[in-house]
Amino acid sequence: MYDFKGKSTNISPLHYEYRSKKSSVISKDYQKIKYPSKIRFRNLSGTYTEDSQEATSSTSSIIWDGVGIGQTVFKRKMSISGITVELENTSMDFSYTYGDEYTLTLGSSSVSSGELIVITSDSEIYTSSTVFGYGYFSILGIEFGIFEILLGYKYIRYAFTDLESNTTTSLYMSSFDDSGSLYLTGIGLVF
Repeated sequence: MYDFKGKSTNISPLHYEYRSKKSSVISKDYQKIKYPSKIRFRNLSGTYTEDSQEATSSTSSIIWDGVGIGQTVFKRKMSISGITVELENTSMDFSYTYGDEYTLTLGSSSVSSGELIVITSDSEIYTSSTVFGYGYFSILGIEFGIFEILLGYKYIRYAFTDLESNTTTSLYMSSFDDSGSLYLTGIGLVF
């Protein structure tokens, strides 16, 4: 008991300890909150067009309990100083999704295969299917029932090596390096 000007009060340390124990129990319960396991199927695409070039990207993925795996196909066609370049590459995507009804997905990509065709101003054709590269992406999602509206951004950097001609044995260039980024929109299903 506390003595205030010679009078006792009804405030005791026990009351304070009881409240502190109760608040720690609440914080432990709060830490136990977990979002229910969900399976998400997503499909996103994006297109970029300028005077001499066009790029498209299409991404499909499956996400289970936050962990996702998917595949992206990136295509680009451009003309520079009489040289036409057409390429397509495929990358494996790995991601993690945070949230429940409002989600943020962060991920990285590894380019696994591709095809490059270069047509020079002299109509020589050079090709390559040796490619490597990487990328990263982020996606925001909002659920509406079993549907999910998606908005994303993807960056990819890649290099094709060993460009060879179909008509001559000469090497046109040792490698073709490029990078690109696109905004993506899409829809998903949530179960």
